[in-house]
Amino acid sequence: MIEFDEDRLMWEQLYETLRERIVNGVYRERMPIPSIEQLDQEFAVSRGTIRKVLRILAEEKFINPISGRGTYVRPRNEWPQDSK
Repeated sequence: MIEFDEDRLMWEQLYETLRERIVNGVYRERMPIPSIEQLDQEFAVSRGTIRKVLRILAEEKFINPISGRGTYVRPRNEWPQDSK
């Protein structure tokens, strides 16, 4: 579990952590990221917060949620230009 800074919004910190893991290859291209349940256990934040962060990462083209199969990291060439 990571330590959250109480002076900053939790969802922003979770977003930064997951985005960093994607960009740095902890979650590799075309591979699934942990489920909402696994992220809940690791970070101890509400599932609503996790869903919000995953929605933002999907809108930014870092991840691709596939109904019934999970959420996968998109290929690097699909990410925003300033994130590579």
